[in-house]
Amino acid sequence: MRNAPIAKAGLRELYTDREFVPRAFTDRADHAFISIHLIERSVALLAAQLTGELLDVGCGQQPYATYFGHSSKHMACDYDAARGNVDFSCPADAIPLPDESVDSVLCTEVLEHVPDPMAVWNEFHRILRPGGRVLLTTPQYWPPHELPYDFYRYPEHGLRRLASESGFALLALIPRGGPIAFWGQVTLHVWQPLFRFAWTRILWNRLILALDRFSNTPRMTVGWTVLAEKERS
Repeated sequence: MRNAPIAKAGLRELYTDREFVPRAFTDRADHAFISIHLIERSVALLAAQLTGELLDVGCGQQPYATYFGHSSKHMACDYDAARGNVDFSCPADAIPLPDESVDSVLCTEVLEHVPDPMAVWNEFHRILRPGGRVLLTTPQYWPPHELPYDFYRYPEHGLRRLASESGFALLALIPRGGPIAFWGQVTLHVWQPLFRFAWTRILWNRLILALDRFSNTPRMTVGWTVLAEKERS
């Protein structure tokens, strides 16, 4: 599989911090905990790579804001200002900021909800200064949600193409779990009646995440986290 060593290395790196404690999503009985825990792990792992003036795009309640206290300025936007505490509202492909006005963009679980993902990547390229970075997460698997605004799911090479064709160099591509995490999350979705008690979900989530540390293939993953840098001219 082409580029497999990079993805495998990212999968191993995801679980490097054995003492990781989530700050944003702490309900271990949540039916989606496997997925959201791995999202938060990946954001925490790469957060230090975003510096300077940061824009959190499509952020809702800004669940990951505490990981970016080192940024010199933190702005937030969402298509619907009622979804959270944001500085302004806008679609992700029409951000009302000047060209080359920010250093970093954070965009978590948004790309699947936009009808034109390339337009979003191009917009990130426009507002970022040369050498600016994007930290983006998006699912490869997830049931339909936030309907009717649910358009895409992204495999590895689709994300590679979007980044490269919009003028970004890929710095990191992290699969959010391997086949065990994938299977464990699907099982929770498909057989919810078997997990009607909170304690069963807590035990299941803990078991799946513990076993998934030994995964060695990223081909079946819940989603991806991308770190990309705007190429300097």
